[in-house]
Amino acid sequence: MNIGVVFPGQGSQNKSMLDTFEDSVIFNDTIDEGSNILGYEIRSVITEDDKINNTIYTQPLMLAVSYAMWKTLINEVNLKISLGAGHSLGEYTALVANGTLGFKEGLLLVKKRAELMSKAMENVNGAMAAVIGLDGSEVEQLCKEISTDDAVVEAVNYNCPGQTVIAGHASAIDNITTVLKNAGAKIVKKLPVSLAAHTSLLQDVSGQLEDELKNIKLSQSSFDIVHNFDLSRGGTHDDLHKVLSQQVCSPVRWIETMEIFKSNNITHIIEIGPGNVLSGLIKRFDKSVNTYSTKTIEDIKLTAQAL
Repeated sequence: MNIGVVFPGQGSQNKSMLDTFEDSVIFNDTIDEGSNILGYEIRSVITEDDKINNTIYTQPLMLAVSYAMWKTLINEVNLKISLGAGHSLGEYTALVANGTLGFKEGLLLVKKRAELMSKAMENVNGAMAAVIGLDGSEVEQLCKEISTDDAVVEAVNYNCPGQTVIAGHASAIDNITTVLKNAGAKIVKKLPVSLAAHTSLLQDVSGQLEDELKNIKLSQSSFDIVHNFDLSRGGTHDDLHKVLSQQVCSPVRWIETMEIFKSNNITHIIEIGPGNVLSGLIKRFDKSVNTYSTKTIEDIKLTAQAL
């Protein structure tokens, strides 16, 4: 049995993601620790509409909650993880889970990442949209043909065959919608975000993140992570600084990440975090993979029993 773990990013958060963990000491201790590090009460923020979906809060919230789920799982069962990955923000959670980053360092780094991304978009009307039913390479080419310096649109998440997310200026997203539908896209749906994540519009954030990373101590990892930016694994501290800083302005190559999982004979994949977005993408990629969830305490206990 070869086990992989994946960690979701923004979009999987929800107000009920703590509800079934009231009696889990290790989960609640981790949430309390996260609250102390961040300087605000995580449980309270999760209940507030204007905060849970505000990237300033969402990014550290997702890391803290997903990591608490991870600690709860490994307290239930001794897992030997062959490979891991995180989708966008989830890559940071993965690096905390495998020991590369400390929980405090990871939380504060993600908090800074969110602040830098939000500040970079202050004077930009940004948007993201999911494109369904069109090959990713075709979406990418159409974006290149339409994108200009003043109206950027880029393919940013290659999620699964037939599902690509685009991002950039809202006007460019609007302009390309008809083009994509005429090319065969079944659906082009705007997402409820104003950040143009993983686009060249965040190039300056990349440099600022690299400066932040230089001050963080990195430790030996317990399992390898496939990095969003270039699909590399392991490497030196300088390599990690590069892949994390470049990730913010580069596409998430999730299809290729799952191809690496498949080539490494990963047969069981656990999604560590609220929701089951990544499990759905994995099943669209390869129905033969066994997927497991940690979104409730019951799911964690069932996963522990199965593995």
